[in-house]
This record gives sequence, structure tokens and C-alpha cells, in this order.
Amino acid sequence: MQENQTWLDPLDQVKGIGPKTQALFHKLGIETVKDLMFHFPFRFEDLQAREIDGLQDQEKVALVGTVVTPPVVNYYGAKKSRLSFKLAVDSFHTIAVTFFNQPYLKNQIELGQVRAIYGKYQEKGQALLGMKLINQTAGQDYAPIYPTTKGLKQATIVKAIRQVFESYQHAIEEDLPDYLNDHFDLMPIDQALKNLHFPSDDHALQQAKRKIIFQEFFIYQWRLQQAQVQYRSQPGMRVAYEVADLRQAIQQIPFELTGAQKKAVNEICQDLLADYPMKRLLQGDVGSGKTLVAFITMIATALAGCQAVLMAPTEILAHQHFASFIRYFGDLNLNVACLTADTSSQDRAKILQELANGDLQLVMGTHALIQEGVTFKRLAYVVIDEQHRFGVGQRQMLLDKGDPDRLPNLLQMTATPIPRSLAQTFYADLQVSTLDERPGNRPPVLTVALRPQAIDQVYLKMEEELAAGHQVYYVLPLIEASEALDQVDNVIDIANQLASRFPWAEVGLLHGQMTKDDQNQVMTAFKNNQVHILVATTMVEVGVDVANATVMVIQGADRFGLSQLHQLRGRVGRSDLASYCYLIADPKTDQAKERLHQMTQTQDGFQLAQEDLKIRGMGDMMGRKQSGLPDFQYGNPINDQVIMTAAYESVHHLLDQPYRISESEWAHLQAIAQDQRMEI
Repeated sequence: MQENQTWLDPLDQVKGIGPKTQALFHKLGIETVKDLMFHFPFRFEDLQAREIDGLQDQEKVALVGTVVTPPVVNYYGAKKSRLSFKLAVDSFHTIAVTFFNQPYLKNQIELGQVRAIYGKYQEKGQALLGMKLINQTAGQDYAPIYPTTKGLKQATIVKAIRQVFESYQHAIEEDLPDYLNDHFDLMPIDQALKNLHFPSDDHALQQAKRKIIFQEFFIYQWRLQQAQVQYRSQPGMRVAYEVADLRQAIQQIPFELTGAQKKAVNEICQDLLADYPMKRLLQGDVGSGKTLVAFITMIATALAGCQAVLMAPTEILAHQHFASFIRYFGDLNLNVACLTADTSSQDRAKILQELANGDLQLVMGTHALIQEGVTFKRLAYVVIDEQHRFGVGQRQMLLDKGDPDRLPNLLQMTATPIPRSLAQTFYADLQVSTLDERPGNRPPVLTVALRPQAIDQVYLKMEEELAAGHQVYYVLPLIEASEALDQVDNVIDIANQLASRFPWAEVGLLHGQMTKDDQNQVMTAFKNNQVHILVATTMVEVGVDVANATVMVIQGADRFGLSQLHQLRGRVGRSDLASYCYLIADPKTDQAKERLHQMTQTQDGFQLAQEDLKIRGMGDMMGRKQSGLPDFQYGNPINDQVIMTAAYESVHHLLDQPYRISESEWAHLQAIAQDQRMEI
């Protein structure tokens, strides 16, 4: 029977798992023996006997002692009961033990018997609220506690997992090459899996975790780096521009680029000159000048006789980019256009024709760029702004408009940076350029956290800035859809209050119940200084550049994440004007208080990203679907950076020196790389 068993066998092949239990495991996504082996406990109960001295109140502990009073069951209410007895733990301590609603345990407890009991210690009165009787003959120091579903008991899960190890331990397959297991002294996979469920001691548990963390990080890195190798093996559209011509174009900019911008331009231009397709991420803090870097490298593409496209998530951003390009580079006599859903049919027809015949060199726009009928003659460079706002399929649709035999170069931009130490390992399938400097003429945004009772201080500053001709954002927290209508009423009330408080100012509204056209109209009016106070119930658009806005008020700031708060703050301070950000909140949790404290202490988006990662994790911070990041079972990329770096370097060395592993091990890793389920 063992010869035909594999750990991919369905659960109905496991002794003791019937149809009902199999259906319950199915609810947890557990279909095979392997799935069950990788269904790890989320915590352990420590069943090792403790001494009374040193215990903390309400601590969950295991105590061993002699039963010194007969067990008594008292009933009260319809179905409620209390089982009580006393346990002599040592010569000096006798504790009162109570089990609620488990009267049947009386039959397992006898006067004079030595019993081990797990429960919650109560210092007052030296009592133990019993949770379970421990079977001392089992010799188990830790009890695993598993994620479960209604109807599936912990005892059933434990029994099933013990059975699969008894029947299938021989079928467990090692994913890591022997070379790596030896080099890092990693526990064999069968031992690691067993110790993650039933650890022999704490050291074995930690070594088992170390093995699984390295394995899931290694496979993640293997997939990414293999994808990069394969991508670069394809021919790309080479952009052979003249350096002198590009330098002349850069001289059109009325200010000096930052050192980080110059470095990023050089990195991207080197990629554009290569024969393989570029796949690069440009990440930068708010206001660091990512768009200008994109413009310069798009100009390089046009100077080489090729076409470039920039896709933004919203119409107002697309129009803003187009206007900025014309402002900086209008004298270059390049043929540039903007294509969005609001483009007139006449202009759209002209744009499509000129894209198809190659007369139009640069185009900016929205999702309208990926619609059927949009074709390019010589598309060489694709720029995606706010890349996390687009799905993988949408990005690919734009790339597919290039020559299928010579892939366009791809630049993805994001204003949600991750710490420098993590960027290369997380984006191992991309080259990464980082902008970590702000233009020198922009002062830091003064950030203050205030209680709601201090709102008059904010009103005074708003009055001062409005009187100077400047503008104000007033942002409310995002809400659940079910509350949307109530929130709209609330924001109208707030807008009316502000209109009464500042009767000379025009107050605009932006909320999720408005049509897209109305939202664009309000944002355009704000951008043109026709609206002086913008009250928004949704996120104010990332990337919108209103240099005249100098005050950001965030009500309910404790309901935003750190990255959101920093992005909102980044809507002001976009010129040499002094700017202010007020975080209005009455935080109830230590976590919320810490977020607000961090915001007042630093303007560095990378430092804030590090803190946000610690709190929320990578996928939650960036949006799991858009980021493509796996949900690691044990590995924490922040806490386990050393292991992630080791995995990254190991993959890099193996791809460079494949002779270190056998052909069968290489084939196994290749098979894993093609499995998109991200299982370890």
C-alpha cells in the first residue's frame, strides 16, 4: 500500500477521515494529505508542569498535584454546572480548582489521585479555572491549537494529523536541494513538519520554523528570479537615443534635478539602451518627482524615433500629467496627446490615427488606452503610474499593444515605498529605482495631532491660510458601504458648518455617492482655485498636485493606516509655501496612538513604511491582490529579514552556479516555479 501512496492523496484515503470530516476540512481549503500536513497550529498550549511561585495572574498554565478533596458538582440554572475540588501542588500550596459546565470530568478525578490540569491561574485566592485535564502518559509538553471551522473539533484535527504522519511520513517530499539543507544546517522536511505539529521541545520547534521560513522564502525568490531571467531572455525594443539631445531637453526644466532623480534617469536610460526588455519599478516618497523622471525617459524614447505611453488611474491625473509635460517640455516640438474617456470623438479619432501611423510620439491617458482600436506603430516604452491601482491583466493589455516579437520596456511607478532593505528582495523579478530625496525648495509639512476639542486651533490656521489665498483639504475617514448614505449626510453637515465658519470661502464636496463626472468636476474646480475648501469622504486622489493647497485636516485620523496618512499629508507641501497637516483624533488603542506619534515625528515615507509593515504586514499595506505578495505561513519579512536575504542570495547563486544541485533537484525547482499557487 505504501508504494502507491503520495502526499497528494485526497483525504478520503486517510484512515479515520470519513465524508463528514472530509467536508469540514474542505471548508478550510484542505483537500490532500499535504494540505493537512501544512495546516499548522496558530499557537501551542504549554503543558509542562509549573510551580506556583512566579505565576502571573490570569496566566494559562499546567499544574500537577494531588487531589485532596472529593470532586463535587453543583448545578445551577437550566444546564449550568460547577465542578470543584482542591489540588495540593506542593507542601506549601493548595489551590481550588473549578471546571464550569463539564460535570462528566468528575468520573475522571479521584481523591488521592495525582492529576495534571491546564487552566487559567487566579492569584486572588490561589485558584485555577480549569480548561482541560492533561493525559500525563502521553508525554506531550505542548498541545497544538489549530484554525478550525464550525463542527470541526480540535481533537478531530489532532487525530487526523497524527494519522497522516503515521501513514504518510515516508511520502513527504523535500523541496529544497541537499546543498542548501547542508549549507544552512536545515532540519529535514519530514522532521520539520512533525515538529511544527508535535514538537519534542522548544528548540526543535524553533528549528522546524526556521526550515519552513527559509523554504517558503526560497521558493518565493526562486519564482521571482526565474521570472526575471525568462523575461530578460526575450528580445526587447531598444531605444537608441542621442545622449546630447536628451541633455538639451533636460535643460528645459527650470530647476535642478535631485541626485536621486538623476540616478533614476540614468538607470532607466541604461535599460532602454539594452537589447532585452526593461521591467523596472520606480518607487519614491510623496513629492519626490517620479513623474518628472518618467517624462525625461519618455522623451528619450521619442528622440529615438519610438513611441511611449503613460497610463494613470484617473482622468484628472492623466490631464494633470499632460499639462505638466507641456509646461516643462512644450518647446521641444514633440507630438504629445492625452486620451481619456472624456476625449471628444473627433480628437479621439485623430489620436488613434496618429498612434497607428507613428506620428504621435507620446500619449498619456487612462484605461481608455487599453481599449480595442488603440494601436501603436512603434511602442517601445510603457509607464504605469500608481501601478497598484491596475490589475496585472490591465498592465499586460497595454504591453500587448507593442510588437509581439520585441517587447516594450516597462516602468511601474508607486508612491507606496517599502524600506530600501526590503525592496530588492521583495521585487526580485524587477529592477528597482528609488527616489528618497525631496526637491530642496520644499519645506517639511508641520504635522500636529489634536483632540477633537481643539478644533478651534485648526480653524484659526485655516482662516489664516484662506485669507492668504491658499486652499484647504478636509478629509473624513473611509467607511463601510452600509454606512455610506449616513456618512454623506454627515459630510454635508460638516461642509455646511465650514461654509458658515468661512462664509467668504467656496466649499466643495467629494464623496463616493457622486458620479465620476461630478467628482472630476469638483477636483478640477479645486485645482483651478475655484473651490477653496475641499471636504472629502473618500481618499483624496494620490498624485493630484495642487501647489496652492497648504492645509490638510484629517478627521478621525486614528482610522487611517500610516501609509494612508502620509499619502494624504503629501497632498500639501508641494511648493515653497509653508504647509500644515492636522490629525484630529481621540485614539483608543496604543497602536493608533503610535501611528499618530510616528506621523508627527518624521516626514520620511520609507521610515513610516517600515513602521506600517510591522503593524499591518506587506500584503495588507500594499493591497494583496495588486502586490502579488504571498501570504507566508510562518515567515515575517520584517522580523525575518536575515532569512529572506539568505534565500534571495541562495537563489541568485544557484541560478549563476546550477552545477551545485542535481538535475532532478533542478527539475523539481522548475516545476515549483511554474506552480502559481504559491504553496511551499
